[in-house]
Amino acid sequence: MRISSASVAVLSAAAVIFSCTERDYTLVEATPDAGPVQFTGAADAATDASLPEDVEMCAVTTCSFPHATCPSSQFPCDVNLLTDDENCGGCGISCNKNVYNYKSKWLCVKGECVFGCSAPAGDFQDCDGDVNNGCETNVNANDPLHCGSCEYECPQGWLCNKGSCYHPCVAAGKNDICSGICVNLQADVKNCGECGVVCDSNPPGKPPLHPTMTYGCKDWECDQPVCVSTTRRNCNGDLADGCEVTLGTDQNCSECGHACPPGKFCAKSGSSYKCLCGDGETRCPDSSVDGPCRRLDDDPNNCGGCARQCPGRGRPNFEPTCSLGVCGGRCVAPYADCDRLDENGCEVNTLVDNRNCGACGNACAPNQVCSGGTCLVGPCEPGQPEAAK
Repeated sequence: MRISSASVAVLSAAAVIFSCTERDYTLVEATPDAGPVQFTGAADAATDASLPEDVEMCAVTTCSFPHATCPSSQFPCDVNLLTDDENCGGCGISCNKNVYNYKSKWLCVKGECVFGCSAPAGDFQDCDGDVNNGCETNVNANDPLHCGSCEYECPQGWLCNKGSCYHPCVAAGKNDICSGICVNLQADVKNCGECGVVCDSNPPGKPPLHPTMTYGCKDWECDQPVCVSTTRRNCNGDLADGCEVTLGTDQNCSECGHACPPGKFCAKSGSSYKCLCGDGETRCPDSSVDGPCRRLDDDPNNCGGCARQCPGRGRPNFEPTCSLGVCGGRCVAPYADCDRLDENGCEVNTLVDNRNCGACGNACAPNQVCSGGTCLVGPCEPGQPEAAK
């Protein structure tokens, strides 16, 4: 039989729908565990393009849905009630009270707590539909019943590796099966061309061969001169000197005449030989996890030299960088390092921090709302003391 090589869980979340009769809303501050928040009609905080140019503008100090100021808030209106896991649909309504294991959690989606899988990202899923045991199945491991996703089962006889189905015969380079055993009919001396056809290593009427050669199966036919060792080749086609070339050298890396370009070397990579390293890569002999080649120009773990790791890993909201072999780092948007202290990383969320709104040091007026990195202003209401600049 001939084998052809072939080759997240979707979480349905309930959404809460808000029916509105007014276009603009202001949030009345809620209290912990007080249930759903209440809304009252109010003017939009954003500048209306239809307003006359001489309308005086003042600092916005009230929240607009879905933002709120909760007891856990650091700044005015810094909580999004539709997405905040600790204030979901109302201040103090936490989704994290029912965490079953480190792989699962309850998430806030459109103001309601829904079950979800958290860590490692994409690996563990809730395949049995039972929230009591959390996300129990690693779909990116070796489970042929849930390979790559909860719904995908590998064909019978196939295996799963890192979320992908494969046939063990194909993986071993043996695309045929004889009596349930993986074979290669093109070169198998016990199954040459067909199952059960055995080749004679000393066929009658054939001349003796060089010690590095024997008679075997080649191109689905018996009585063919072949190399005894799988790492040797008869590159010159002369039977007198047998299999004169040993593979794995810079001149004959993976096959006869496969020479490595200048600056590259031949080395074993997996089960075969390859010319290493790739363009822009350098050999790091001490590395054993992902192979010996590393990009020293832009790899934060090998920056300017093998195993030279850039500092900063583990700092909050910070990622180390490497450019032209020199270490650096950057804050993950929208965070910024405003206090210049290494230990707390990028500590400021510039989208909501009204002392650093949009950038470090860009302070809003007292109690003015910072939303999306902008100090909000709106038309002044009667009795407001001063226009916002």
